[in-house]
Amino acid sequence: MQDNNLPTPPVPAAIKKYAANIPHPVALIGCRTSEMSLDCCEYDLAVFAKGDNQVLQVDGHAVELVHIDDKDHTVDLGGMVALNDKFIFSSKSVAPEKYRKALAAAGKKSLISSLFYQQRMNQAKNPLVAAMWLKVAAYEFIAGSLALSGNRPMPLHEPEQIRQADAGGIAEGVQAAFECIGVERATRPAISRSLEAIQELKSKDYDRDLVMSKIRHLLDKRMLADCYYYAGKIAGKSLAGRSDTFHNRYSKLAQLALDLTSDLNHLQKLQRSLFRAANGGLRG
Repeated sequence: MQDNNLPTPPVPAAIKKYAANIPHPVALIGCRTSEMSLDCCEYDLAVFAKGDNQVLQVDGHAVELVHIDDKDHTVDLGGMVALNDKFIFSSKSVAPEKYRKALAAAGKKSLISSLFYQQRMNQAKNPLVAAMWLKVAAYEFIAGSLALSGNRPMPLHEPEQIRQADAGGIAEGVQAAFECIGVERATRPAISRSLEAIQELKSKDYDRDLVMSKIRHLLDKRMLADCYYYAGKIAGKSLAGRSDTFHNRYSKLAQLALDLTSDLNHLQKLQRSLFRAANGGLRG
């Protein structure tokens, strides 16, 4: 279970000053409220108002403004640190029991998404598209497993979160998911081939440069497994939101971005293992 009582790492004074000048309630969320953040991680500022998300620099620090609307963001707000308007935040704080239930619900939702994407895999006629859906399903399974074990999934840190988690009954499923993702193929050439394709997929996204800087940071630090995992997660999320027409037309782009293989027999064997694990997780 994630310990929300751990001391929060200090927030740079420049970011506190910037947040204080935003005319809306602001809180620090994300991995910077934990002890897992890396030098490449941004400071996620939840702004309680409508607006467009953006990435900017504050005194040399990367900051992402995440506008929070009226939807349920309980999981995102777990462990948040108010940076202004603390009185208003007293009504927005997340009770531990509410957070636990929201995390469990999010975990089950991710496992259901994993099963849905596995169905998409079985329906795909293009082997590369089938391989793509299997990887997307595996990433959803990992996120769901983390949430159900009491940890808020943090994309850049999910491999480390899995290493630290009490695997228990999910160990076999996690192993199957990592095999689907292909982390054992994490080499510098494989990641380098993916970079250009991911840049193209993210070309119109506001956070493209931030994402690419994280991938390059992990690559420079020789954290190859974590880098491969994160790059694939980003690519999979982008591709999952595209149409079937896009997938079939640009299957080679997907192949490069996700380092896909097209051995259908092997993919189907992996999918059956992932299916059993996702079903087991939902029953548990």
